[in-house]
Amino acid sequence: MQFLALYNFKGGGTEQITGITNANMPSSTDTISQDPNVFFNGQFSNLSRTLVHIRLEAFKSNGQTTLHKHDIRPYESLSLKNIPLRAIHVYIEPNVTAGFHGMGALTQVEDADERAVALTKCDIFETLNQSPDFDTDIYTKTSISTATTTTIMTPTTSTSLGLYKVTVSCAAANTVELEWTDSAGTGGVQVIGLVRFGAEGTFVYDFDTAMLRNPNGQNGLLRAITTTTAATQIDCIGHYIQASQ
Repeated sequence: MQFLALYNFKGGGTEQITGITNANMPSSTDTISQDPNVFFNGQFSNLSRTLVHIRLEAFKSNGQTTLHKHDIRPYESLSLKNIPLRAIHVYIEPNVTAGFHGMGALTQVEDADERAVALTKCDIFETLNQSPDFDTDIYTKTSISTATTTTIMTPTTSTSLGLYKVTVSCAAANTVELEWTDSAGTGGVQVIGLVRFGAEGTFVYDFDTAMLRNPNGQNGLLRAITTTTAATQIDCIGHYIQASQ
């Protein structure tokens, strides 16, 4: 047996894949080898918070291929050992963007005996990791002095908002409601919380570094609704989360 090459999914290792209209067709395919004597040792990982489906295509001893369909849960990895892998097909739900990572090593057996020995050590196993912690690198300050609805955080294009801390300070009586919305600011409303101030005061929302995330996904907004003209300042700390994170 000899070492052949290192493998990176689609040549880069990490890709952002957007689901196509037909969910029964793969959104992305990567051919690994056309040689049944080339064995794959490595790992494929779902780097998103959405379910990803994959279909592994491997060579049998007669040169034909066999398929194995598998669901990779959010931040789960599928590890493969000594698999004569021909290709991997990745299925993403329509219009959903997910991060996907693949890496490994390719080795080549040189005769039937080596192939038989390698196949006795083949394996597929799952590893489910803790949801990742994100950097707290986005800081915003919004001042409001009317009874209105205000966008207080807007993500960069094709990212989702992750929220670590929000500080709401009012100079007088006010009611302040925080909510997630879609990119238009009118749909997908999900209320985070509502605080009623009887007089001047401050309230802090704290989340862990895995962060509260906009359920509307990419390009969704964070908005605040105020009910009086009391001077209100809302400070946010968070992160613009890419699909590949």
